[in-house]
Amino acid sequence: MSDILYGTLRLIRAAANSHGADDTQLFLFTGNPTIAPIKEIVLAEDVSLPPPRDDLPARTCRLKIFHINDLHGHIAGFTPRGNQPILSRMVSRLREVRDRYKDDPNTAVLAMSAGDDLVGAVFDELMGDDPDSFALHAGYRLYSAAGIDVCTLGNHDFDLGADVLAQAILKDAQFPVLSANMVSCHWLNGLTYPAALFVTKGLRVGVIGLTTPGQIRQPIDSNLQIVNPVQVVHNMLPALRPYCDVIILLSHLGYSMGSGSAAVRSAGDVELARSLPPGSLQLIIGGHTHHVLNEQGLTPDNIVNGIPIVQAGTLGRFLGEVDISVGDGEAAVTHARLSQVSNLPVDETFERTHVQPLMETVRPLFQRSLGRVANHPDLSTDAVRNTFAAGESAMANFITDALVDRCQANGYAVDLAMIDASVVRRGLPISSDLSFGDWFDLMPFADTLHIAWISGHELLQLLQDNAYRIDLPCEPHTERGFLHFCRKIRYTIKTNSKRSEIRVAHISVNGVPIKEQLDRTFQLVCSNYLRKPAGAWERYGRIVLGLPLMDIHQFSYLETSLFLRNELVQYIIKNGGVTEGGGAVRDGRLTISRIFN
Repeated sequence: MSDILYGTLRLIRAAANSHGADDTQLFLFTGNPTIAPIKEIVLAEDVSLPPPRDDLPARTCRLKIFHINDLHGHIAGFTPRGNQPILSRMVSRLREVRDRYKDDPNTAVLAMSAGDDLVGAVFDELMGDDPDSFALHAGYRLYSAAGIDVCTLGNHDFDLGADVLAQAILKDAQFPVLSANMVSCHWLNGLTYPAALFVTKGLRVGVIGLTTPGQIRQPIDSNLQIVNPVQVVHNMLPALRPYCDVIILLSHLGYSMGSGSAAVRSAGDVELARSLPPGSLQLIIGGHTHHVLNEQGLTPDNIVNGIPIVQAGTLGRFLGEVDISVGDGEAAVTHARLSQVSNLPVDETFERTHVQPLMETVRPLFQRSLGRVANHPDLSTDAVRNTFAAGESAMANFITDALVDRCQANGYAVDLAMIDASVVRRGLPISSDLSFGDWFDLMPFADTLHIAWISGHELLQLLQDNAYRIDLPCEPHTERGFLHFCRKIRYTIKTNSKRSEIRVAHISVNGVPIKEQLDRTFQLVCSNYLRKPAGAWERYGRIVLGLPLMDIHQFSYLETSLFLRNELVQYIIKNGGVTEGGGAVRDGRLTISRIFN
């Protein structure tokens, strides 16, 4: 087959989303563009591409792009006031524009998602734990009905397993799913593609999909690799250019290497654009770092090498719109902006026909009772957002003690546990009933558990490093990656107005001073996302403050198949809720000695 030859891609015919762009033909590129530059595009036997429009030099055509990214399953929300429409508001705008230009031969409309369409909403529960228990991918199913034309894969789309993701694409995605720099995942063979070619209203639009190399949950029994995206794009662009009037990168790489909101590996959209010849493509639609770009129009900062970069935030708060004008042999972005989704009207028909049935399906899961919440102020949302990293926390104590208990119950002989603020997004209704939805809102992402082996020497260093990161009352709070530990670790932080002079003291593990256990090896469990949001402050701490910070990601970790949220739910049920008996108390494991100069 031609598509397995290095340096060759094969172009096949496919069915476009029947609810998507009007007057559109879809073709997909197959093969592996990661190894060598593409020298040849081979057309399948049944493929005959329409010729370029011969009237383009005389008439300007317009391609309108709608784009979303990082919805994380937030197609709709449950609130005390009832359901909160999100995707239905986007659909109203998309359908309004498509209806307006349906009979206009010179205006085409495409809709795209830049990935992370999963993990972060209770709809995740419908995905099941394996292919046999898979029910549906709510995002992909509703995107199909909404008229999304193409998606790329984000890192969180793999969180529930590539085998489950394969079921989602197979059963619910009526649009192509792209990732040019993903290779060797046997679960997804034949289900994802490097690029797509849309011929819509006579315009030939090439779309290349890219996935971030970082934070991918490695599938079991797979050789999945996410390779450097820069080389892949360089391999593909020259070969695709003759087939396209417009080329778009649908990227889940993140905005730039300097982004602090998510880890960006190899290159972000900015670095990728800098590596390309000026104006070598028309647009990069981004995701991953949750940036809100060009809210009031395309800004010069977001044009790199003549290539505009757009991104629409996260969780469905914004809908992006871009206009690309094509004519006289040229194509360029002429308009870009974001719309606040909450200000858009609801498409009542879409909401009633497609969204409400899914809401009713998932509602019993959301409302399922897990027990009661103790009467402790540390469990509130206010405390989680303001004082979680300022000292001991009953919320953190409960979670860390639960992790030790659940790991041991699953056969892992862990000694210790640690967490940071990355595992909690909000608090709980204190002194109240606890539903699964309450806990899901607190811990919405599919973090897994990792186990590290560290020596007593390294634990001592880790605790001193942690002391540098505590929130001080004299400074604005930001995410520094402050850690909380299980009850087996007890220590004191002696604070100072200068972070470099903060010290730890009185450290014991299981009641034994740490200095007597420096050569002992401890098994320590944590989240796979530990300290990932702290990268920006760590750079500041090392460069500006001169702190000798520890790189916690250099430890060797065993990846378990245990999901953090699932294990906590089991612990909560066993203890009748988030209770004092389960560890939701302050027990003095951390004391603060506030000494300021």
